[in-house]
Amino acid sequence: MISQRLRTARRAKGLTQEELAEKVRTTKGTISNYENNHSSPPNDMLMQLADVLQVSTDWLLGRVDDALELAPAGGQPHQRSLDDLLQEKIDDPDDYYFLDGYLEATEDEKKEIRRYWYELKKQMRVHQVNESRPPSLYAITEKGKKTTK
Repeated sequence: MISQRLRTARRAKGLTQEELAEKVRTTKGTISNYENNHSSPPNDMLMQLADVLQVSTDWLLGRVDDALELAPAGGQPHQRSLDDLLQEKIDDPDDYYFLDGYLEATEDEKKEIRRYWYELKKQMRVHQVNESRPPSLYAITEKGKKTTK
């Protein structure tokens, strides 16, 4: 839960991983590890992240789901350029490799990727998956095959 919400709040503030890391005096790699669920921030770091991102620690931890205003300090939603959005994807290695492969795919391959993605999302809703680390596409499709037999 922390990984998803941390990334959501950072993006809503229009910050890169590197910019957030500077604000909380850590490294981009540490922020990446938090966002990719490879490690969890200690309590003092969690408080710093919540302060910088202007969210509660309870929200970051998934204890509350209150609708939070995640706009930048100026109050207006942050308008990001295509270059900014692309840079954000390049900052995350998993997104980079996925996006790179997707962009190089043929139109038929892209359609197939989208079809799998929509099916995965549908299966996650059906099975009410809300884990911090969702099951793999393979696990979901195998479970689906067993229930349809």
